[in-house]
Amino acid sequence: MQLKSVKMGVGRRIGVLVSTAVVATVLCVAGLLAAYQAMQNTSMKRAAIEGTAYVFASAVADHLEAREVHTIQSVLRSVDRVPGVISASVYDSNANLVATLGQRAVLRNTAVSADPGFWEMMQTATIPVSVSVIKSGQPVGSLVIVADISDLRNRFLKTMLVVTAASIIAAAVGVLLSIPLQRRITGPIRNLTSSMLQIKENREYDTNLKAENDDETGLMVDAFNSLISDIRFRDQSLQKLAYYDPLTGLPNRTNFQRTLQDSLDGLTGGYDSLGVALFNISAFHTFNDALGHSIGDAILMNVAAIIKDNAGSATMVARVGGDEFAAIIPDNGTGTQTEATIARVQSAFYQPVMILDYELHLSLSAGATIMPRDSRNVSDALRHVDLAGNAAKKLGPGRAMFFTPDMDDVVKRETELTQALRSAIGNQEFEVHYQPQYHVASRSIVGFEALLRWKHPQLGYVSPGLFVPIAEKSGMIGAIGDWVMEESCRQAKAWIDAGERPRPIAVNVSPAQMLQSGFVRKVGQCLEHTGLAPNLLCVELTESLFLGRSLNSVRVILDDMHALGVTLALDDFGTGYSSLSYLSQLPFDKLKIDRSFVSGAHTSPRRREILRSIIVMAHSLGMEVVAEGAEETGEIDVLRTLKSDQIQGFGIARPERPATVLATVRKIEASAPAKAPSAAARA
Repeated sequence: MQLKSVKMGVGRRIGVLVSTAVVATVLCVAGLLAAYQAMQNTSMKRAAIEGTAYVFASAVADHLEAREVHTIQSVLRSVDRVPGVISASVYDSNANLVATLGQRAVLRNTAVSADPGFWEMMQTATIPVSVSVIKSGQPVGSLVIVADISDLRNRFLKTMLVVTAASIIAAAVGVLLSIPLQRRITGPIRNLTSSMLQIKENREYDTNLKAENDDETGLMVDAFNSLISDIRFRDQSLQKLAYYDPLTGLPNRTNFQRTLQDSLDGLTGGYDSLGVALFNISAFHTFNDALGHSIGDAILMNVAAIIKDNAGSATMVARVGGDEFAAIIPDNGTGTQTEATIARVQSAFYQPVMILDYELHLSLSAGATIMPRDSRNVSDALRHVDLAGNAAKKLGPGRAMFFTPDMDDVVKRETELTQALRSAIGNQEFEVHYQPQYHVASRSIVGFEALLRWKHPQLGYVSPGLFVPIAEKSGMIGAIGDWVMEESCRQAKAWIDAGERPRPIAVNVSPAQMLQSGFVRKVGQCLEHTGLAPNLLCVELTESLFLGRSLNSVRVILDDMHALGVTLALDDFGTGYSSLSYLSQLPFDKLKIDRSFVSGAHTSPRRREILRSIIVMAHSLGMEVVAEGAEETGEIDVLRTLKSDQIQGFGIARPERPATVLATVRKIEASAPAKAPSAAARA
């Protein structure tokens, strides 16, 4: 800012009013004015710093609660634009330093005055400002900004030296002249101070003050207006940082919650309800880990653009989490508009998306709730869309679910089961049951599938379909899976040691367990500990293994398993995500056909034809076929006719405990004696 010239200064006015004999008095008054001006300048600077501190505190509130240190540090870098700032530091509610920027952080064991006096600031040549970081009406930490005012102090000290000398000479004259001069000079300053306090109170930086005179006080007003303009610009920048996602440019979670509340408070436009939708990118973390964070960021930006383009102009779209996008949709209360919007967005991902050099097949799962029908406040709405979104993800990619009250009960039950699951191994509540696998050609039992069972002390047997996903989500699947494999291999070796002929044991391994670090090594150690031959262990993997993962990454793990001598089976074929290319390129030894294709095959020509095609394809690839879920005699006959190698299901035998399953095996083999199985069948 270029200062305008002064037409008539204070000293010139004093010369007109008094004689040359009282020049020294004028100097004294000028000194007093300079001191007063220094105090006001200091007050103005502190007010400006405090205003800036409040803006910074709002910007870091969400990130401080989540301990996102990198993001907090990024926000603090904006302090470089604030003149005179030495440091900015963020502390948590326990006064621990979280992040700092500048020359030094203020130690929390050193008290920071909330309102330091003028002399204190002159002594330290700094202005410390400490404000609370507020999240949801509660303090979660504090922000301390320290600004340098050494220039103000130096000017003040020099002025005071002159004033002290002049005051001794002109004390008497100064008394006579001070009153009218004070009114003339300090009146505009008081007006300026009053305006500053009003701006501070209201935090409104859009008003410029008007200078009453063309003297030094006018220059002060001009300087203040310039400072307010800078604060206004920085406030706008920080507001954008605080309420918008820097990657996608969409409103962030804070902005979304505020807008949702405002929209709920003032429903207009012919709508009496709001739909709230939460979109999740299926397998995003897999893409991010496999392809790199730059590709992950590109995916997020592309998804954000596609959602916004297809959600409709009346829909507000925001990024509220890592791979989570939320939308506020005007609705008539029935959910029709919300459902249509979700379907339109999801259908936009039916075609592959080009991300840099990658053609990616993306899909979005979605959860939704209707306000105020299902959710009467913002916090309930966010919780409900989370519940509905989780339910949708369980159904598979590209699915959508609306919130229903029973979802709360499901969460409560899952929470209770999670707690009980943590102690199940130690309490010996797990059991392994074994289901015989029937070899069609030899009409004998050539292996078993190990099936995990959980017998809860109060609930009885809990369905694996219920507790296995909980184990995967909670991270317990590794320990549980290790126990099942160890127990199954031990049991298979115990049967051999008891004189039974060797029969392979098949163990189900979830993708979450297999992808854990050191899985192949653990399998090798298990075989070594139990003494079971590697060819007698069959590891069964579901088609969900391929979801969002590169072929090469899967092949590396499977090749390592094969190197151990372990047999590999692709389980539940036909219900997941595999393709013929996967089957031809990955080293699977067995193909297990899902029961959905087997059920009713004796009455459905269409299913028989599908079964025939799958079996022929598998045999052409050198894979042994195991048909699951055969319950009817007619289904078994169809599978025998279609030359399925093995059959597994209730029509052959149910899963049983180790103590009884061998008796069942002998009954089966005694009822249909035949030639001994070939070496290939026994392998």
